[in-house]
Amino acid sequence: MLPTQTSEVFRIYEDEGSRYVFCPIRRRVYKVDNKPEEIVRQKCLYKLRDMYGYSFDQISVEVPVKVGSTIAKKRADIVVYTNSKKNTPRIFIENKKPHRKDGVDQLQVYMNATGCRLGMWSNGTEADVYLLRIEPSATHEEPRWRELRNIPAKNEQITDVDSPLTRSDLIPIENMLGLLKESEDFIKAHEGTDPFNEFFKLIFAKLYDERRNLKNNQSVAKFRAGVTESVATIRARIDELFDDAQRLWNGVFLPGEHIELGNESLAYCVSALQRYYLLKSEADVLGSAFEVMVNPSMKGDKGQYFTPRHVIDLCVKVIDPKETETVLDPACGSGGFLIGAIGHVFREIREERDDESEILENQKDYAAANVFGIDYDPLIAKVAKAYMLIWGDGRSNVCVADSLNPQSWPEEVKSKFTKLDDHKKTIYDSDGQPKLRQFDCVLMNPPFAGAVSANDILANFELGYTKNTAGKRKLQNTVNRILLFIELGIKMLSPNGRMAIVVPRGILKNYGAEPVRDYILRQCKCMAVVGLSSQMFKPFTNTKTCILFLQKRKKPLGAVTDFKSDPNVVFAVTQRPGKDRSGNIVRRTDGTVDTDLEEIADYLTNNIRWAGENDAL
Repeated sequence: MLPTQTSEVFRIYEDEGSRYVFCPIRRRVYKVDNKPEEIVRQKCLYKLRDMYGYSFDQISVEVPVKVGSTIAKKRADIVVYTNSKKNTPRIFIENKKPHRKDGVDQLQVYMNATGCRLGMWSNGTEADVYLLRIEPSATHEEPRWRELRNIPAKNEQITDVDSPLTRSDLIPIENMLGLLKESEDFIKAHEGTDPFNEFFKLIFAKLYDERRNLKNNQSVAKFRAGVTESVATIRARIDELFDDAQRLWNGVFLPGEHIELGNESLAYCVSALQRYYLLKSEADVLGSAFEVMVNPSMKGDKGQYFTPRHVIDLCVKVIDPKETETVLDPACGSGGFLIGAIGHVFREIREERDDESEILENQKDYAAANVFGIDYDPLIAKVAKAYMLIWGDGRSNVCVADSLNPQSWPEEVKSKFTKLDDHKKTIYDSDGQPKLRQFDCVLMNPPFAGAVSANDILANFELGYTKNTAGKRKLQNTVNRILLFIELGIKMLSPNGRMAIVVPRGILKNYGAEPVRDYILRQCKCMAVVGLSSQMFKPFTNTKTCILFLQKRKKPLGAVTDFKSDPNVVFAVTQRPGKDRSGNIVRRTDGTVDTDLEEIADYLTNNIRWAGENDAL
């Protein structure tokens, strides 16, 4: 039976297979099948009453708003008034269905039209956004915006929600991409600077504040923008944090770089970012946002996509890098595999030791000396370098270079990724090419798309050649980039070294990919193959992919048919990729990713026998 009056708590009613809610404002029942935004609105109404103390008789829904001389096409979802007479709006609220990210602009239109200072945006699944409108002044003709940490309760003033932030007030961020895009839009509207680079400077300063200043739950954050503070005061504090971060973690930004945002843009972005705890947020939340924001068109053209954290965890667990082993990702992007390896080894170091100072020293030594990455994109490499410095707290071995063209590497890069003589100089082969350094473990998700046509690059790869009808080698005109990365990864892998690489599924089955399969089998034992769902790399691409787990032979096979004496390949296919068809992460009730990759990792770990140093391979 459907209700006829307001319930004490928010409820969804079922009747004859349909779902209903009773709206306490309009005092009637509404069918909510296929209307998730109505459920969000009703939850919000009860939240306003129970958490903030506003009575239902001072709240209206579906309120027409006059903008200029006309009425806005869309009505305001919720308006909270100063009292039950409903003459003066105090808070405008915009509701969206779960996972919708838009609506803040519409909220600002309502607030500007009415002069209302407070606004709230909610989609029911992510952290609500609380906006403060700052009136135009003699020096600023347009209204300015700040994000509040909360809206004031019925008997509170704006200043009551503007107390200093402590570590206990901060929450992990769930929608970093949405925050980045909103800040990017604001910066583009008010500045002539590069939005991502400037926002990343703020992130860098905030990470420093979290790492160095937030020592306990009562520690006060320096990274904040108080509502009553002047923009000059905010700027001075943030500039100081950025300068301190550069001194501690040098090498990420160029000497002398500073935050170029104007004071208003800086205050807006800081207010949007201040309530989040980045170091307690999931790495893939940050990394995916960064990779989308940095040159998204170029990334798409080259097939370079962010690797989900649960895929990284699978690869790292199966490869199982040790404290004494080196790790390489020659297409490292924002550093997901490198951070995964660091976390894995850090846990091993902590489990084996009981002296905290020794644990921290060994962890720092490992991060500084054993983990290496290369990426062609300077901005995304900057993100990886920052990750390495901040999470590893050591010197960064991430370099900007074209991995496929070692001849072009600057000396700094050659010193890390080529073989050196006794005088620390690069050793070259008879063709004048640098001899590549080899690593114990290679973890990589290289770019899939694009082709390489430069003869000086192709000539250095076996897969850069084909054989004519007479069996003579001939340099190809173009070769798919992914094939060269496969060969590069194997070249930079030590004998007996272990490798996990994400590749398009066509590598395993297409007729034209037979030469690369032959190359892989001559150079390595194929230990396992994991088929990934086409949803795994959405929303970036629908490409079907798989992970190859390889171990490099001590000597290449003379004939590819000799691989028949290898042990059987371990196969697995994911049934629960941890993503829905739109590319959103699917979570269990406890917040963990709903995926079977953890089970697959255990299955592979129990069924793969990696050859030891003294085993034949």
